[in-house]
Amino acid sequence: MPTISITQRAAEVVERLRQSRTGALTFTIDGGCCEGTAPHLFENAVITSTAAHAGEVAGVPVYLQAAMAPLYDDADVTIDVIDDPMSDSMSLETELGLRFVLRQNRACSLGSSD
Repeated sequence: MPTISITQRAAEVVERLRQSRTGALTFTIDGGCCEGTAPHLFENAVITSTAAHAGEVAGVPVYLQAAMAPLYDDADVTIDVIDDPMSDSMSLETELGLRFVLRQNRACSLGSSD
């Protein structure tokens, strides 16, 4: 299971967004379009039965797309936030001119058998 943490600034952004929303917030990490593997924060996200629950940060569950779960199995990562007024992601923080990013704390195997 991966170790996922969040920076203080990113947690504050989550809290700010939580105050302006009524639905449940969820982080997803997947390999899709719209800025690829960056963490996305959604309100009332539809989580498929194949998604893997990877942890919880700032009171928000974090899910990995099934194809990503093996790659993150031994990962140690932190969700951070950067200023990015040009982000075209559908993640909630972009409405604030921000973007969540994933920072690697230590090397992980990324599915390698080495």
